[in-house]
Amino acid sequence: MKLEDLLATDATIPSLPEVVNQILVELQKEEPDLRRVNDLLTREGGLTLRILRLVNSARYSAGTDRIGSIEAATARLGMKATRETVQAAAVGGVFKGVPGVDLVEFWRHSLDVAKIAQSLAEDLRLDPVLAFTAGLLHGTGDLILKMAMPDRPSVQPEFYTDDGRYAAQMADLGYAYPEVGAAFARKWQFPGEVVDAIHHQCEPQESPDPTLSSVLFLACWTARVHELDIDGTAMFDALPRDVAQSIGLNDVERLCDGDVIPWTPADEARDFMPGGDGAA
Repeated sequence: MKLEDLLATDATIPSLPEVVNQILVELQKEEPDLRRVNDLLTREGGLTLRILRLVNSARYSAGTDRIGSIEAATARLGMKATRETVQAAAVGGVFKGVPGVDLVEFWRHSLDVAKIAQSLAEDLRLDPVLAFTAGLLHGTGDLILKMAMPDRPSVQPEFYTDDGRYAAQMADLGYAYPEVGAAFARKWQFPGEVVDAIHHQCEPQESPDPTLSSVLFLACWTARVHELDIDGTAMFDALPRDVAQSIGLNDVERLCDGDVIPWTPADEARDFMPGGDGAA
């Protein structure tokens, strides 16, 4: 399937849920009504749960009490971060029953990448919300490809452990999961920086502004090393020092720290999904 054919099929790339669209319309107003936003959110119990899970993740809750209501969440986030958090939380509810994918494991890994990207962004004084969002969404293109072409060999390997998947898809299809994921993020009206980072996550040097895509590249590398339980000399030899140095990350060895983030447990990933069960 050609990329333009894949992207032209409305059924392939999930559409923005109507309640999320209504919230985004409200947040785009010159003077948004936060009470209306909160009212719309509380009508969608699953979405509310996923928002609270994200807000109570490492990205916002360090050193503070946990947030238990949507009103407290939006008050802490502010308008800009509320918009991005609503969009990100909605993503967890639209991918269901992807062939051959354990979605609990998929989102557990994606949340790990998001947390690592957020941590790196904070060190580099970049926007941690954009970095977290890019990390959370970085693998959505792989899910879309698996839904569109479940029997295609180049899209079958497990997303979070196979680092040869990008090259295999490029050789087989002429495009790969980053381009598809970027198209999904664009359709869902995520910020341009997030779209670009997802698009160039495997080749950050190709981006017009490679900083965020490089952060995402490093976060993906670190999470995959953890998944594969690589350590010692093998890990240090494979460390992408050139990418880290290109964006001014001097303490690149921190990526080899087994405690670089609090790793996401399966229960946290399960809470991010509708119904709490991600088995295909």
